[in-house]
Amino acid sequence: MPKLTDNGKMTLTIDGISMSTPAWKILNLHVLKQPAPQRGSDRLIPGSSGVIPYRRRNTVAVHSLQMLISGTHDRTGTNNDDRVQQLLTNVDYLNYQVVYPPGTGDGTRAAVLTTSGQLVPLTADIHVLGMEFGEVSLDSTWMKAVLEISIPAGEFT
Repeated sequence: MPKLTDNGKMTLTIDGISMSTPAWKILNLHVLKQPAPQRGSDRLIPGSSGVIPYRRRNTVAVHSLQMLISGTHDRTGTNNDDRVQQLLTNVDYLNYQVVYPPGTGDGTRAAVLTTSGQLVPLTADIHVLGMEFGEVSLDSTWMKAVLEISIPAGEFT
């Protein structure tokens, strides 16, 4: 199984569920530190050179989070010799607890991003847009996946 890296001591929870467990891990949490995309444009002045500049504002950010999902352990670290069943169990847990839209409110989930050396964790309300499955190892010890999220405010604050 590819080594589940420590993301430089970054952690993410979505609705209180850790995204760094023995059963799954997000490999590219660093992308969540990017500044928000901006929306807005300048106004073209017909018949004149240049434009009238207008202020830009932050807008929604969409991120593709690369994951490894394990078939050898559950989220608490308990080993399971039935790798296929454990892999399916871990996928089902993620689907029901993280991916499927919540049935209340505006459909967002509370996310908390913590980095080493940071005194106060960063937070954001996010939409989980889905999870796409990729390559599975021949012995079902791991599976690649991509968790797609959007941050309506553009970034964690």
